[in-house]
Amino acid sequence: MRALTAILFAALALAVAACGSDDERDGGTHVTATTGILAEITERVAGEDAEVEQLIPDGSSPHDFQLSAKDRAGLEDSALLVHNGAGLEAGVPVDDLDGPKVALTENVGPLLPAGDAGAHEDEHGAEEEERADEGGDPHVWMDPTRTARALPALADALAAADPDHADGYRARAEEYADELRALDADLAGRLATIPPANRELVTSHDALGYFADRYALEVIATPFPASGAEAEASAAQLREVEEAISDARVPAVFAEAEDDPEVLELIAEDTGVEVVDDLLVESPGDAGSYVEMLRRDADLIGGALGGSGGGG
Repeated sequence: MRALTAILFAALALAVAACGSDDERDGGTHVTATTGILAEITERVAGEDAEVEQLIPDGSSPHDFQLSAKDRAGLEDSALLVHNGAGLEAGVPVDDLDGPKVALTENVGPLLPAGDAGAHEDEHGAEEEERADEGGDPHVWMDPTRTARALPALADALAAADPDHADGYRARAEEYADELRALDADLAGRLATIPPANRELVTSHDALGYFADRYALEVIATPFPASGAEAEASAAQLREVEEAISDARVPAVFAEAEDDPEVLELIAEDTGVEVVDDLLVESPGDAGSYVEMLRRDADLIGGALGGSGGGG
């Protein structure tokens, strides 16, 4: 009898220990971020105080991603959903999901109009404010100062989900914002050496508007104004792109690493320009981090447009 009691106590102790290890593995506060870039940004603010799960795998288009039943259950169980907004995650029914959520695009200031990437705001942001309600360009993370502007709201949302670690979230957000502002100065230096005559961009998708707006570049043409698998270039659009290249005499055209560069290669054959086909936009990829992704893109663009690159 004494031996049986000992066995029962041992089994109970193992069960309690297993439950405890599950709690530790769960990390307490479970947060979901839709994309790889948002997951990294959230992890930088969360530190070790929350577990961050990425919803949309790298290499999958956030514009076309569809939730599985398992994905939806995971979202419902999350203490916080971090999403981009402005229509980027079109297949994720964010408005239908219960629970706390925070959108990057709601905390970065007025959005650039979608499909008008070269537009610049006046000193009061009047043009963008006027059209923000009509829907804007969702690719705000391509300007690190806008990401830095969104970090306090992200820290507040994490603090609301996990009040015990509020001070840590806010301190890490402030530290990360300082890093992104330093990155901005670095990128500006890297791109400042591009000759004035070469500061125009032809890109595969309309995804570099904020990058161009921040660093005094201009996106003059895109064969695929929309993003996602549904985007197709018409013959008229291709003619317009080739005419823009001819008129502006740009030395290179740019495609994202995830794109099939075939259309831009055809354009390059007709116009004689170089194709740079490994820009990173939707995820950090082999750059390793959001910060290094932007540095790499700046160097690729600056080098192809005649800048010296390498920082400034």
